[in-house]
Amino acid sequence: MHPRILVTGVALAVVANAIFGCQLKTEAVAPNFITADPQEFTLQSVEKYADPQGDADFTVVVIKGTYTNDDVVPQTITASKFTLVDPNAQAVYYGLTGGDIYIPEMGNSTLQPGKSIAIALGFRVPSQMSGARLVYHQ
Repeated sequence: MHPRILVTGVALAVVANAIFGCQLKTEAVAPNFITADPQEFTLQSVEKYADPQGDADFTVVVIKGTYTNDDVVPQTITASKFTLVDPNAQAVYYGLTGGDIYIPEMGNSTLQPGKSIAIALGFRVPSQMSGARLVYHQ
């Protein structure tokens, strides 16, 4: 085999391993881990990741779906307007945008009444959280 072909093949194998070996690994999410008002939200996926800083006490939850403004006035849409409410711990966690490998970027926009928008939100929550409700707050 020609040395140049061998080097190219090895280089491709190293790149493929780097790309596929570093995929983000999600943790299992229980059914109904995240609930929401079906008139406001259509949840498409809920993913849970280990804390990227290695803190076992926290996890990152990424929620993707559609939000519909069921109010009579326009709403400002930003990640921080969405919260997870944990009824067991009586705690509220605000949506985050970017700044982390797991957390999607979300820009600011205005959503007119009756209109819908695709959302992708990240939340940093305690690892022991057993469930929460996704809500939009003014």
